[in-house]
Amino acid sequence: MNIFEELSWPQFQQLNEIRLLPLNEQVRYYNQYIYELNQARMSWIIYQNKGPYGTTPTPPVEEGFLLQEDLFDLLQETGDKIIITT
Repeated sequence: MNIFEELSWPQFQQLNEIRLLPLNEQVRYYNQYIYELNQARMSWIIYQNKGPYGTTPTPPVEEGFLLQEDLFDLLQETGDKIIITT
C-alpha cells in the first residue's frame, strides 16, 4: 500500500480480488482500505523524523520543578510552576 496514492472507488472496484465480490462486500473492503490508509498516514505523520538529528527535540529539563510525562511543567492554578523542595 502506498500511503501517498489513494485508490478511487472506481479504481478499487476494478482490482482482481474485489471485482467479483457482491457490492456490499466491495463497499466493506473499500471502507476498510480507507481506514487502514488513514491509519498508515497518521502513523507516518507522527513518527517521521523531525529535527536536525532525526528525532524530535525535547525541551531542556529544569531541575527542582515538577514535570508531567510530556516534560511540560506542572502548573499551579495561578500559573506558577510547582517547585520541589526537600
